[in-house]
Amino acid sequence: MNDYYPRNLNGISDRPSRFLWPDGSQLLINLVLNYEEGSERNILDGDPASENYLSGFTALPSLTGERHYSSESLFNYGSRSGCWRLLRIFQTFNVPITVFACGQALERNPAFAKALGESPHEVAGHGYRWIDYRAFRTEDEAVDMSRCLQSIETLTGKKASGWYTGRKSINTRRLVIEAGLLYDSDDYSGDYPWWLSVKENKHLVIPYTLINNDCLYGTSPGWSSPVHFLDHLKATFDSLYHEESGLSRIMSVGLHSRISGHPGRSEAIRLFIEYALAHSKARFITREELALQWLRQCPVNLQRAETAG
Repeated sequence: MNDYYPRNLNGISDRPSRFLWPDGSQLLINLVLNYEEGSERNILDGDPASENYLSGFTALPSLTGERHYSSESLFNYGSRSGCWRLLRIFQTFNVPITVFACGQALERNPAFAKALGESPHEVAGHGYRWIDYRAFRTEDEAVDMSRCLQSIETLTGKKASGWYTGRKSINTRRLVIEAGLLYDSDDYSGDYPWWLSVKENKHLVIPYTLINNDCLYGTSPGWSSPVHFLDHLKATFDSLYHEESGLSRIMSVGLHSRISGHPGRSEAIRLFIEYALAHSKARFITREELALQWLRQCPVNLQRAETAG
């Protein structure tokens, strides 16, 4: 049993007794850009095989022991074109987002890191590299986490307050807490943030989503066109916006530069932002803003902290 990843959340409501955004917004939307390009598996970085996971092309095989030039090109699209197209869309609408950034990816695109530093966007940690950390030794994962956080601060001038690995290890959340980060999002278990209590630590978990996520372009069934993704986002928005709960609701959306950064797919993001902004009680926020507001309104003494049972 691992106290940092409790199993006893079944049947426990995640609805707080109170939570209302200061301006009365009914729906809070957090767009997340996973910036990973340049940190994926590649034999030039000492990996045994090339990356084919979430490349944006579902039929891409993984090659072992040799470079996969097509794989590299698919990821390069995200850092050369996709990230900039999406950034322009966010700037056009003055929408703040959260960037889950890999340290090595930022190091290999300092111009984009500089643009993030000059923007209103939050930059959270996403691993030094975009790889599977499940088999990492604790000390090696801690080193990579530290390198990621340092790269973010050095290259963007911003200090990360949040973390999301995705392919995490049994030690990831403990290392996040030890690093002094405000929250992590390695969780998909609910609609609202929740407190984790382990020993003397009270840690905030802000659930992420693999449902409102462009990663489903690479699954079957999934998004076969931008229209399908847009329709799903609008349906999710409508459901939450009109839900009678007396609380502000929260909607996360997951994006990737190499996937939603393409012209047709990026149009779905532009149209969704336009749709959301047409509703007076919808607001785009960062996860850091959400975490700070949660600390004010739902401190751990007002919301039960969950422990492993």
